[in-house]
Amino acid sequence: MKLTKLQLENFRTYKDFEYEFPEHQNITVLTGENGKGKTNFLEAIYTLSLGRSFRSLKRDDLVNWDADFMRCKCQTVSDDEEQNLEVFYAKKPTIKKNFKRNEVNLKNSEFLGNLLTVLFHPEDLNMLYLSPSFRRRYMDIILSQTDKSYLQALSKYRRVMKQRNALLYDIRDAKFKGKDILELEADLDAWDFQIVELGREIVQKREGLIEFLKEKLLKIYQTISGGKESIEVRYKCTKPDEYEEKLKLRRGKDTREAKTSIGPHLDDLEFLIDNKKISESASRGEFRTLLLAIKLAEIEYIKHKTKRNPILLLDDVFSELDGKRQKHLIDAIKGCQVIITTTDIKNLQELAEENEKIGFVKM
Repeated sequence: MKLTKLQLENFRTYKDFEYEFPEHQNITVLTGENGKGKTNFLEAIYTLSLGRSFRSLKRDDLVNWDADFMRCKCQTVSDDEEQNLEVFYAKKPTIKKNFKRNEVNLKNSEFLGNLLTVLFHPEDLNMLYLSPSFRRRYMDIILSQTDKSYLQALSKYRRVMKQRNALLYDIRDAKFKGKDILELEADLDAWDFQIVELGREIVQKREGLIEFLKEKLLKIYQTISGGKESIEVRYKCTKPDEYEEKLKLRRGKDTREAKTSIGPHLDDLEFLIDNKKISESASRGEFRTLLLAIKLAEIEYIKHKTKRNPILLLDDVFSELDGKRQKHLIDAIKGCQVIITTTDIKNLQELAEENEKIGFVKM
């Protein structure tokens, strides 16, 4: 897969922008000082890939301060098949979002997976030591790009959990007012059944992803570090076979709190080096090596599942890597289209020397 054209209208700092990627060029390096729009360029491509930003949950933030709407468009080629993708968002007079492929309107769930990307960003380190939601999001992003059925199950699960939580609130309220709750509890049984079925599907697919990563991570990490450390990733979840029983056992607690306390929305990943949690013992260098290994394994997984090379978005990451890690990243990205931002091209000297298909764009 190759990105051939990017068009932006009122996206962040871009009022009216178009860039055509040269046919012979696999690596595009965006240079310039901070604040010149380099990260915005990557963010637009990411938005065309996943329908959302990696920097902000508020779509209003993507709209130029002097406009009421934004539009991102791109053209791609894969196996001689061209496609045109578009993301549109308006905040006035009424909020509107729209996704298109070849001028056909799509749901966000249908839009995902048409443009495959892997993002390298300095804040990716948050995944390793902040809350479990970062690690769940990591799994969800990979699986949503590569497995439509996963995205469907995840979307439906979130709707079911929202309905279950609303019903729990109603039951709590009815109890407080001394009303009969038999009918409400019968409805709760129906929602519990869906939690069990959808949760099982989500967990099974996450387990498949983690098994693949386990196999790749150890080899990649040891190659980068040059050591013999043992790397382990554990998927921490309630077994789906226990969902039904635990949902019943925790029904009282769930009703009091009006929220669901069992399910894949609470799962987590745990990374260990030599049987020690990285959050407790890893050095800064080990953090960066592990994160790089995780991202390289992610590339391998997407290739394995889709038989296509993802487009790699590297936001000022070479400045974060020493020469050894840079070399491993350079070796891993061969064959993929890569778009890199940097404030100092000296960090990319080796990359430029080894690649004829590289172009520099001053922002």
